[in-house]
Amino acid sequence: MKKTITAAAVAILATGAAAQAFEVYTDYTPTKEIWNVTMVKVNPNRIDDYLEGLKQTWHSGCEIGKKMGTVLDCGIYLSETAANRDFNLMLVMKLPSAAISDPDAARFKQFQTEMRKRLEEAKQDQLVKGYEEFRTFFGEQSFRRIDFN
Repeated sequence: MKKTITAAAVAILATGAAAQAFEVYTDYTPTKEIWNVTMVKVNPNRIDDYLEGLKQTWHSGCEIGKKMGTVLDCGIYLSETAANRDFNLMLVMKLPSAAISDPDAARFKQFQTEMRKRLEEAKQDQLVKGYEEFRTFFGEQSFRRIDFN
C-alpha cells in the first residue's frame, strides 16, 4: 500500500512538473505573422458566380496588398466535402503581423487608389450585387502558427 501511494505521488508530481515545464518562448514560439481566415457558406449552384466576383475584387485586393507589403500571401480554399453544413469556402490572408491592422490613413488611401485603377466603382457594385442571395458569412478568425523550438 505504501509503495502504491508513493508511486502515485511521484506520478502526480512528474505530471505537474511536465505541464509546468512546457512554456511559450522556451518550448514553442508563436509566429509574428497572422493568418486571417474568413469562412463563407456559398450555395453549391452559385460557387462559380461567387468565385468570378472574388477574382476581381478580393483577389485583386490581395495582389495590391502584396505590392504594398501589407499582405504576404492569400488564397481561396473550396471544400470538396459534399456534406459540409457550416461553410464550404475559406478566404485566407497571411499578414506580416497584427500591427498591420492598425489604422493608417496614407496606406488606406494608397490601397483605394490602386483598387480603383483596377476596377471602376460601377463594376465593383455590379460584381457584388446579389451576393446576399447565394452566400452567408460563417465567421472570421485570426491565427498564429506555433513553431516548436
